[in-house]
Amino acid sequence: MIEMIEFSTTPRNSELKLSQGLLESAKKRLLGQNPPEKGVVLVKNVSFESYVKFCEAENNLPIKTRLINGNVVAYESALSSHGTAAGEVFGLMRVWSDQMTGTNKEDLIVAPNSYFTADFSIRPRNLPPPRAGLSCNSDGLPYPNMVIEVGYRESPRSLHGLAPFYLSPRTTIMIYLAIKIYPVRTHYPGRKPMVAMLYQRSGQTPNIPTRMISFGNAPLDNRVVNYFLGIGVNVTGVGILGAPPCNTPNIPTYQLQIPAAEIFNRTPFILPTINFDLICGKSKTEYLDLRINK
Repeated sequence: MIEMIEFSTTPRNSELKLSQGLLESAKKRLLGQNPPEKGVVLVKNVSFESYVKFCEAENNLPIKTRLINGNVVAYESALSSHGTAAGEVFGLMRVWSDQMTGTNKEDLIVAPNSYFTADFSIRPRNLPPPRAGLSCNSDGLPYPNMVIEVGYRESPRSLHGLAPFYLSPRTTIMIYLAIKIYPVRTHYPGRKPMVAMLYQRSGQTPNIPTRMISFGNAPLDNRVVNYFLGIGVNVTGVGILGAPPCNTPNIPTYQLQIPAAEIFNRTPFILPTINFDLICGKSKTEYLDLRINK
């Protein structure tokens, strides 16, 4: 659920202000033992224009926020490692093809009154300009074809809840990749669960992951697994009955396949002619093969 702390409703189109006390209170809850699964509502009834002006003026908040259907929601502490993890993925993709550009912390209009700052976004070069009135933000750019979000304090359910926005009719985003990295478990030094969720606009159910892979060196919480199984997701990987250990590359269970045609959507003339394999992981017990197929 989305947890609420003491907030005020802001008259539409008035200036948005968040007190330091409110921000610190939200940060404390997000960093607590049991952070709220879908974030903390800070302010309700905020206009799109007010929130955009606030984002342009405030660059050093102690928490990360989104505008979700008119509510300002704090969902994560401000960590540089979000962009670092997503940037590593993009850096390896660039070795495969230099016909892509990547943007860290890009603001995106995802619905009529919803405005997100993506951890990382990826575009092929020479994307056609957007249709009039449908640019991704005030810079007038077309939407990226791929968006990456990395959650540390943010829960898998919160990351999952972004899919209907990133893949909404307002955007032309083709792929949303969510990666959840849990803290190291206190009673198991050096062990932490990690999970990747892939969403595709081309899928039969775009708002449900086409693949969900547990690839850390510790299993996911059963409550997380049961929730996603309950909505029809095929959860595989570490901690799932019958899954092999995640201790070497090239294990099919830990291969996340993405069609290159979706990354290069609307720019097929620069589609690479070879497949791409990316191995994500920090040690010999954490592997995720990201495979982009021509």
